[in-house]
Amino acid sequence: MAKVRIVLNVLLTVLVVCVCSLAALNYFSAPQRAGLLGYRGYTVISGSMEPTLKVGDYIIVKSKPFEQVQDKEIISFKQENVLVTHRVMQHVGDKLQTRGDANNVNDLVEVTADDYVGSYQFRIPQLGRLMIWLQDPLIYSIVMAVIALRIAVMLILKK
Repeated sequence: MAKVRIVLNVLLTVLVVCVCSLAALNYFSAPQRAGLLGYRGYTVISGSMEPTLKVGDYIIVKSKPFEQVQDKEIISFKQENVLVTHRVMQHVGDKLQTRGDANNVNDLVEVTADDYVGSYQFRIPQLGRLMIWLQDPLIYSIVMAVIALRIAVMLILKK
């Protein structure tokens, strides 16, 4: 019984740490914020970058100077109040021409330094689907209840 309780405690603690870490990353991921230690996380919601990035993937983007962006690099940028993640095809003066890997033509609007958010670092497959799922108020309430229960159990067992 003691081993089961230890395993349950470890699993619940991992859940609490993961949810809190993702919540912090998402809070700081808004384009107008600096990110969490320069990193931001976003959910892929379109297939324009398949097969490199799939719908439902969670991507991590890191801020770096616009001038250091290279051709063929994947970047995230703001376009008409929407966050887009596409590959840089070429530099056009002081702007970047981009295109989604699944698209046949370049994007119509070139990316400026003001629109640039950061460069793609890595993806976590399908985590974005979980992030969208957690936005449901009922699911969010259940997760928060589990976290509160975990804290209560820790406090009770500590006495």
